[in-house]
Amino acid sequence: MTAAAPVLELGHPALRAVCAPVGPLDALAASERAQLDADAVRLQATLATFRAARGFGRAIAAPQIGVLRRMVAMDLGVAAYPDGGRGPLLLIDPELTWQSVETFTLWDDCMSFPWLLVRVRRHASVSLRFRDGDGVERAWERVPRALAELLQHELDHLDGVLALDRAEPFAPGLDAVIARSAFDADRARFRAQVDYAIGER
Repeated sequence: MTAAAPVLELGHPALRAVCAPVGPLDALAASERAQLDADAVRLQATLATFRAARGFGRAIAAPQIGVLRRMVAMDLGVAAYPDGGRGPLLLIDPELTWQSVETFTLWDDCMSFPWLLVRVRRHASVSLRFRDGDGVERAWERVPRALAELLQHELDHLDGVLALDRAEPFAPGLDAVIARSAFDADRARFRAQVDYAIGER
């Protein structure tokens, strides 16, 4: 079984890197493809291990384990993907092809700073094009809010952008970045400051 990698934490320079495209899988040299496959397995193992330990985590971007390629490992658990199927999935060179005008706010979390929550604004829906781990072209059109916010978070990682960069306070004098412990101690107050909470539909 492949061992999980450490999740890089806030301050590590890899989290600010713009990742390189993977490109067509059949164009990779054998050694490159072997490394890519090993990185993908390690990325998925890291996601599973983090979720088992922390109780949250639906996806992780490759730079969060120091791999500077445009890949995201995802696992929505029992929830189905827009084009069917469930469980572990690799997104290679994912690209947003549309985003809604409508936006919403939420307290976002991140595996690279799990002790914080950040109030951010995201598009209510997006469309995505990517290749899966087998190199098959896939497209998800106008996905629901829960998946839309996740995809925006992960694709930001591929460009070296963190949720902290998108912090937006509810009102002057209120914090846009809070400790998770503060949120847990007064959930109702902080929930009233956003339109949506992760886990809602």
